[in-house]
Order: sequence, then structure tokens, then C-alpha cells
Amino acid sequence: MKYESITNLEQENRQLLVRRTREMISRFLPVQDQDETSIMVTLDEFYLQILFSDIHPLMVLYLARAIDRSVTAKDFRLINDLNLQSVLGGHALNTDIGCYTYRSTHWLNGELSQQRMMEMLDRCVEDAKRGYYRVNPRAS
Repeated sequence: MKYESITNLEQENRQLLVRRTREMISRFLPVQDQDETSIMVTLDEFYLQILFSDIHPLMVLYLARAIDRSVTAKDFRLINDLNLQSVLGGHALNTDIGCYTYRSTHWLNGELSQQRMMEMLDRCVEDAKRGYYRVNPRAS
């Protein structure tokens, strides 16, 4: 399948949509750091990074939390099982830095309200907690 080139007007609309989404999020979440492509906050014991791509336009939610023990082969099997059941996002373990991560990607087809954004975040955090506590039950 071949895609047509994105018109300048469509590219400007996508950039505007991403900019407005980013500004809306910055008004209600306590932004700790940001750069040209992302916003970073702490949310419900998770480090949250929200990445934006205005070309597509996409918003990617990354939730990360440290695991205070060595990761085992059993943990990877648990993560695999979680990913087989999860529709909303993907679960992973990073053994280099000892943390659990969760990623959910969302197309920005229109402007998001604060209420809709919070609903998305709440569902992602709920799914991430489920995954995190499956791998790290002593943390609950």
C-alpha cells in the first residue's frame, strides 16, 4: 500500500493538534521536565513520559517503575502472559536498569478534553499496576 504525501495544510493541522494536546496536558499535570518531543511527570508511583509525534499524529504513554530485585525467567513468562491478555498496551522488563515499563500508543484523531485524557491515563495506570504487581507482588 502506498500513501499519498501529506499536504502542508494537513501537516499544519497535525502539528496544531499535538501542540494543543501537549498544552492541555501541561495545564493539569505537574510537569517535572520536558523537551521538544516529550513531557515527564510522576503519576501514581510511576514515572510517566508522554511522547508526541506530529507527523502521524501520535501520543505514546510510557509508565516505568523500578523493581527492587533481580529479574528472573519466570518474570519474563509473566510479562509474556500479560502481553497476550493486554489490549491497551504492552508490558516489558528492562534488566539493564531494573525496571518495569508499560507503553500505550494513541492516535490523535481530534482534540482531547482533559476528562478524556484522564480516562486514558487512569486506564493505562490501572493496566500498568496490574502488570507491575504481577511481577513485583511484594511492592503492593
